[in-house]
Parts: sequence; structure tokens; C-alpha cells
Amino acid sequence: MEDTIQGTGSVRFATFELDVRSRELREGSSRVRLQDQPFEILRMLLERPGEVITRDELQQRLWPDGTFVDFEHSLNAAVKRLRAALGDDADNPKFVETLPRRGYRFIASLHRTDVAVPGPASACPRLAVLPFSNLSDDSSHEYFADGLTEELIAQLGPRCRGRLSVIARRSSSVFKGTLQRACEIAATLNADYLLEGSVRREGRRVRITVRLVEGKSETDLWSETHDRTVDDWLSVQADVAAHVARSLMIELSPVSLIEAPDPQAHQAYLKARYHWGRPGDEGYTQCIQYLDEALRLAPDYAPAFGLLARVQVGSAEYYRTLPRAAFVRAREAAHRSLELDPANAEAQVVIADLARLVAFDWQAAKAGYRAALSANPSSELAHRCYAFLLVIQGRHDDAVRAAELARELDPLCLVPSLSVAWARYASGSYAQAASECRHTIEMGPAYVPAIRLLAAALLEMDDIAGAISSLEEGRRRAGDHPQLLAWLAHARGLTGDETAASRLIAELRAIEDTRGTYVSPYHLAFAYLGSGSLDAAFGSLHQAFADRDPAIAHLAIEPRFAPLRGDSRYNQLLRLMNLN
Repeated sequence: MEDTIQGTGSVRFATFELDVRSRELREGSSRVRLQDQPFEILRMLLERPGEVITRDELQQRLWPDGTFVDFEHSLNAAVKRLRAALGDDADNPKFVETLPRRGYRFIASLHRTDVAVPGPASACPRLAVLPFSNLSDDSSHEYFADGLTEELIAQLGPRCRGRLSVIARRSSSVFKGTLQRACEIAATLNADYLLEGSVRREGRRVRITVRLVEGKSETDLWSETHDRTVDDWLSVQADVAAHVARSLMIELSPVSLIEAPDPQAHQAYLKARYHWGRPGDEGYTQCIQYLDEALRLAPDYAPAFGLLARVQVGSAEYYRTLPRAAFVRAREAAHRSLELDPANAEAQVVIADLARLVAFDWQAAKAGYRAALSANPSSELAHRCYAFLLVIQGRHDDAVRAAELARELDPLCLVPSLSVAWARYASGSYAQAASECRHTIEMGPAYVPAIRLLAAALLEMDDIAGAISSLEEGRRRAGDHPQLLAWLAHARGLTGDETAASRLIAELRAIEDTRGTYVSPYHLAFAYLGSGSLDAAFGSLHQAFADRDPAIAHLAIEPRFAPLRGDSRYNQLLRLMNLN
């Protein structure tokens, strides 16, 4: 008789082991991260191996009482993620077989392990802070409501450490102004609780109404109204955060609040956060302007220095300026922030970033990210950047888990979604990376980094025509993006189309000369390599090292640089970055 998960807390199949007690899927000694819905699907399949689990049964387990508006799409997405975790193929399945219009069946053999029957698993509850509605007559006060959302998320993360996962703002911001029901939003974000509210500001008076809702049942747990003046804005935020935490029966740890000497400085800081939260780097200029204003009014305001440090790292990553110069400014701002508030998680992440991207001090980077995660376990940024470090160190399973943690905290944001694809790509799982890229592109059709990475994955799968098609489509959607042009030149060069490759390299040089735009030498090295110009490629890579191009840290794990690995100059670069 076939073993099942019934009557045991753990069951093995192939190289995998599912432990219901800890809600973990392991492959050998490595943990494979599964989100709640794929986990429940796998659990149901293992309860009845060889039998068809109907789509209706899955709907009742995962989305009871018809609480989700798009069941078909969500179930297909959850099964897709399960297959990705198992390395399974829908067309040639080893584990999960699809029965069209009926359901799914588990087809591999199972083996029991001697573990006692577990009780129900208790996962860490998840809270989504939805965008607060601006009920003021003046639309320019929109930043005020958005700033409160941001501040609550930032404060709740450290307060609820280990007891509550707080979903990042970029995912919850998708529901700004939505008419969807609370249960629908909770299902989309996989959230247990929703915090929603409104802000009405008249002159220096502000009224904040807050409501805590249990997601599945749409039950109001509590609601409260705060009437304050703008002068005590920070205390209002702390008070609201404390009420939320108490309502969830969480034991709070004391949190130090850094008060702004001037309330206007804090308003400028909130405006800066609002602009930095816009897509890509389009809000960079306004963000810097408001940070300058905040620090002019309050020269010792730690949160503003922390954000400034993060924005300067961003300016290097988006190649808005010479990266080395941006990193110097980031270091100064981060150190100043930590002098004023040693627990500022944003500044701690920046210090770790600088160890990773400038000093190539991998142990210091690891310690820095862990310190940031200790200060705020709900920091999507810290999980994501730690994943990048793990990728560089070749700890691919751990990198995927860290990236998926970041995505769970911000499931509708393009950046953490792509970080999962990057971790898969670096591990050599190119088909899974391509699948993750397509998922990200579905959310953001003009998101250039996902388009580029999809092309790179296709290239490693020997689909050069698909890679070129992806890059050309990206160019039509996003214009002459320098990194995209460089990758396209690389792909064209590999096909032997020297004319097209040379023309693209000339376009890159013209962009640099006529627009005064910094063109990444790391990405330019791809263009030269595609045409077989190894000397030019190495020249660009050495320049990338000198400039501290953020991408140079990935040299050792980038498969497209494989043709350089037998060259002594390649090993010299690795030694310079402590990667030998």
C-alpha cells in the first residue's frame, strides 16, 4: 500500500522530504522555500497520492467560500510555483500531473519517516498596511497619507520582530483607491490582517482614522480616531503602531523614536520617501530635493540620513553618476545616520552594501545584513540584498530562499520578484529563471532588468533567437536603454552579425558623449565579448572595477563571461575582489 502523509509528520519522495510540523520542504540538507498556497497544494497531493485532487477541492482548501476573485489564475500560479520548487515539468511531469479541466495528481512514490503526527502548524501571521486615503481637499497632501503608511510599516517591523511579518509598502500600494473587498486584498497579498485608514488634514490639524481588519472574515478587530496637530506627528505614528501591535496580542519591545526637531523637516522627509517609492529612479531628483530640505531644517535627523544613504546607493545602481562617487556619499550619510540612531536598519543595509560592492569584504557584508535583519526582520531590502551576497558566495539554495523571503514581504513589487529570477539564473537553473522573468514582465511589461535577464537565461538555454527577440522587444517598449543595448550587441555579436554589434557599440558611445550619461563599463564588456574583442572586454572590466560599477561583484558567477575564465587577467580581477 502506498505511503501517504496521513499518520506521519514527514514524508519523502525522490530527493525531497516534506515536514508538515515545520512546514518545510527539503532537498537533501537544503531547505526549499514554498509559499503557503503551493505548500498546501503539495500537502493535499501527498495526502492522496495517485488520486485526482480536483480543482474544486483545492479551491475549498485554499480559497474557501469563494473569497478570491480570480481563482483560475491564482491556482495556476500556485501550481506553477510548486513545480518550479520541485524542478518539475508540466509537459513531462515527475511529480505533479495535470488532468485538464479536472485537477492534479501526485505520481511519484512516497516513503514514510518515523515522525510523530504533528498538530496544526502555526505560521507567523502577515499584516498588510494599506495606503491611507487622503480625505483632504488639497491633493498636494497626498504625500502626507502615503508617508503615514510608510512610517507605520517601518515602525511595525522592529516592534513585531519574530511575531508578525509586515508586507512591504510597494505591494500594498497597488491597492491604493481600490474598491476590492478586504478578503480579496488579503487573499492576493496572502495577508492575515489588513490595516487601513484615512487622513484628513485642515491647516495644522490632522485627523487619522485607523481600522484593523481580519482578512478572511472581514471582521473589524478595532477602529480608532486620532486628532492631532502636525507638531506631534511622530507621536501619532508611534501611538497607532502600538495599538496595532496590542490588537494582534504581540508583546512589544521598546523602540527608540528619533524625533525631528522641526515638524516641517519630517514632512519633507515623508515627501522624499514618497518620491523614492516611485517606479525605478524616476523620483530621484525630487527625493534628493526634499531630503536636502529635511536636513537643512533638522541637521541631526537620523531617518533622513538613512534614506539619503539608500538613495545614493540607488543612484550608483541606476548609473545616474559615477558609482564610486555615489558610494562615498552613501557612506557618509549612513555613518551619520548610525551615529544618531545605531538601530537604523536602512543605514545598516547600506553599510553592508558598501562592504559588498566597494570593499569586497564578504564577511563584513554578511554581518551587516544580519544586523539589519535583526533590527527589522520585515525589511524586504535587507533580505533582497543579502540574497545578492549569497549569490556571489555561490550559496545558491540560501540565495533563492532569501530572495523569496524578500518577495513574500513585497509580492507585487518588480524588484524582489526579479531578485528570485536572478538567484535562479546564477545557480544555473535557467528555465526557472526564465519563468520567473516572464512572471515579472507580466507585472511590468516595460521593466528593462527583467527583459534583459530573460534574454540572458534564453542565451544560456541556447535559444539565441529568443534572446535577441526579447531584447529587441524590450527596446521597442523602453527605448535605447544603455544596458539593454550592450546586451543586444553581445547577442548580435554571438550570431556573427559584426555590423549590427558595432553599430550598437557606437550608439552606446554616442549616448555617453552626447548625453553625458554614464555608461556602465561592466555591461559594455558584454558588447565587446560578443564580437570576440577580449582585450576591449578586459579593459572595460578593469574600468568597472576602478569605478566600482555595482555589477562587477557578479563577475565570478556570470556564465556569459565563461570565455574569459582561462585568461590570467580574469583571475587577476577575481583576486582584486577577494573572489579567487
